[in-house]
Amino acid sequence: MKWALRSRVLFSCGILICGAVYIQMGLYVVHMIWGWQSTFNLFTWCTHWMREFGLLSIIHLLNVFVAGTFLFIIYYICTQLIGGARALKYIYQLTDFNLTAYYAGRYPNLTLRKNLVVIGTNEPVALTCGLFRRRIVISSGLIQLLDEKELEAVLYHEHYHLRHYDPLKTFLLTLGVSTLGYIPILKSILFNYKMVREMIADHDAITRAGTPIGLGGALLKLLGTSVNSGFQSGVVSSFAAESTVNDRIAWILEPEKELPLRISGSSLLCSVFILIALFAVFNVVPH
Repeated sequence: MKWALRSRVLFSCGILICGAVYIQMGLYVVHMIWGWQSTFNLFTWCTHWMREFGLLSIIHLLNVFVAGTFLFIIYYICTQLIGGARALKYIYQLTDFNLTAYYAGRYPNLTLRKNLVVIGTNEPVALTCGLFRRRIVISSGLIQLLDEKELEAVLYHEHYHLRHYDPLKTFLLTLGVSTLGYIPILKSILFNYKMVREMIADHDAITRAGTPIGLGGALLKLLGTSVNSGFQSGVVSSFAAESTVNDRIAWILEPEKELPLRISGSSLLCSVFILIALFAVFNVVPH
């Protein structure tokens, strides 16, 4: 399936870009603390050139930049984990155990007994949350809003996200966007990755349900809804996220229509220039 290939390419590109920059910064930190020399480290060579031209103040700024990046990585991870813990606490406070047991047993082919939580709230909630201990969360309000076929399609959709660790993958890309925002292509990769994952989950739901009617009906009924503030975290994947729902409905109505990736040429060129500057400088700097 072309969407699966797009998903792998987008995720791999995002992780490779972030990983390469993080590794360069890590090598620089090792060099600054322990004096270890690395032939292929941009930041070490930057300080070499700065010392040659007497720009020691810029070296200090570079140190602050690298240290600040790692501190922000730690801060972002901690805040998201705390947010995820609060979301789980909020979920458990609202859990309707009778409804949870009933709907977990109603769909035995999904093996939801350890992964489904039904919460008692009038808001229509449908999402997958958690990094490693994933949960599908639906609300009593959603159950009242949707008919049986629509609810089944939503569960199939969320079950795909759960099986493939989508909250974790999205969290990793979001971390890169949050800490390396000066590389604009990462934002485009994240947006398109989210879109592609939703398309794949929709396709899986339609295939398992045997018809697009249930999924399309659920999306139309949930159009314009947003995730309750108690669930807002980087480890949450909402069924009807506003950034993707319109394109998903359009795809269901016209499945043969190609939905191109939304990557601007200027963003791509700017990112290529930044990455070339980051990883090519050391090739022209003498030892």
